[in-house]
Amino acid sequence: MTKFSCKVTVFSSFILLMVCVAPVLAAPYFQGKKIELIAATAPGGGTDTTARAVAAFLPKYIPGNPTIIVRNQPGAGGVIAANSYYEKARPDGFSLFHGSATLVGGQQRKRSIVKYDLLKMPLIGNIGEPGPVMCIRKDAVKRLNDPSARPVLVGTRQGDETWEVVPLFGKELLGWNIGWLPGFGGTGEIVLAFRRGEVHTFGDGENVKAVINEGIAEPLAQLGILKGGKFVARPDFPNVPVFTDLLGDKKPTGIAWEAYLAVVAPGYVFKFTSAAKGTPKEIVNILVDAYTKMAKDPKFNDLLKKSFALEYDISTGKESEKLMRTALDVKPEAVAYMEGLFKKYGLGAK
Repeated sequence: MTKFSCKVTVFSSFILLMVCVAPVLAAPYFQGKKIELIAATAPGGGTDTTARAVAAFLPKYIPGNPTIIVRNQPGAGGVIAANSYYEKARPDGFSLFHGSATLVGGQQRKRSIVKYDLLKMPLIGNIGEPGPVMCIRKDAVKRLNDPSARPVLVGTRQGDETWEVVPLFGKELLGWNIGWLPGFGGTGEIVLAFRRGEVHTFGDGENVKAVINEGIAEPLAQLGILKGGKFVARPDFPNVPVFTDLLGDKKPTGIAWEAYLAVVAPGYVFKFTSAAKGTPKEIVNILVDAYTKMAKDPKFNDLLKKSFALEYDISTGKESEKLMRTALDVKPEAVAYMEGLFKKYGLGAK
């Protein structure tokens, strides 16, 4: 074989290789693949519901239309799932995480159990809510302001969720006859215990409407929507008092007020979806673009409205990251104040 014919053969082989490989390179990254979405909660409740809504609609807008499978991982208010995901998830886009405001609050207060860093997990999108509403069983209303009566029990996972600023400050500033029953795996379990009369109050959105409509509960107070530095009532609960108004002249000031805001702020990062730390920007961009398109899907929005029956606000990418940073950028003094309040009543993860 001459030197020229050898070069032709090698060149021809290279062209053939490129022709064969090109279609493979052009194929969508997620085509024919499965994505696992870790839901940091037990089945049932808002976090599980939004995770399944995302899993049902997001694939439609990801090039290659992969399948998304939800895997529930409850425990410690979602911290176990978040820690595991943060430490073990591969940064390839095939494993995503779906969590709630509780996890934002846990990192904000620097709990020793928290090993994850939400700021290092690229945010894909977030479903925000105006602020939870707290309800109380009708047969427990009279006991709320009677210190000699049996305590009104708050059903909770660990006592430090966003809405629990209402019973916490209610007990501290208004003298509410409140006690806590922690240890539930998720909202679904709390609602079931509420219906059985095992707990007497809890906070949420869609589930609060359900028990009110069943006639076993009445609304107590709401966090409301934060507009122009002031909390106002939600459109779907216009007659329920905003808690800061309920406090009247006992409304906290100074560091105590900043501490109140520190608890409330994570609630606006209500149900978020993130990728693993270190996920390449190109993959994150694909997922953010898909989430942005999904957010405009009428059927997706109809499902959220039917599931939650509340006002919500969807954000993606940098907008979501801004919300997260706002929630986590809190003065150490405010964090310390809340830690002291939680410890006073034996609440919160360690």
